[in-house]
Amino acid sequence: MNNFIRKGLAVCFGSLMTAAIVAPVAAEEIQLSEQAAVAEIEIDRGPEELQAVLRPRPDLDTTDTALVFNNALHKTAVVRCVAFGANGHALGRVRIKIPGNGLRFIRASDLANGLDFIGSARCSARGKIVPSAFIVGRILTDTPAKAAFDWPVTRMRFPAIATF
Repeated sequence: MNNFIRKGLAVCFGSLMTAAIVAPVAAEEIQLSEQAAVAEIEIDRGPEELQAVLRPRPDLDTTDTALVFNNALHKTAVVRCVAFGANGHALGRVRIKIPGNGLRFIRASDLANGLDFIGSARCSARGKIVPSAFIVGRILTDTPAKAAFDWPVTRMRFPAIATF
């Protein structure tokens, strides 16, 4: 009888552990499926356009953020980004192809589908990508861009981006 009780407790404990592991994954899948409702667009801007953007313009009455991606490997990489508003809802998605050892950038306004917003962005890519970000308007200033490289994926976070 003692063995029977032990086996029963082991089964109950195993079920509880499975539920504890599966519940957060299921919740994350629901959150990702809600965010998937925002359509993804493809952007292709090279270094020539970035030079024109990264100049302070005292007469400019708009502000935007340039998110810059530098591919540190020899083969083409695809970066996918999602922008989140201050309330945490997904606003827009973009995809950008970066040639080997190349550089491409997007603007916060690309991510926001033309809306004014202050929020953040998360990006990921297969390969090694080095991110940076600049707020462009009357003045030019850099803003944080964080990256975590866990082969073969780079995950990037831009905690403060804006367009208005």
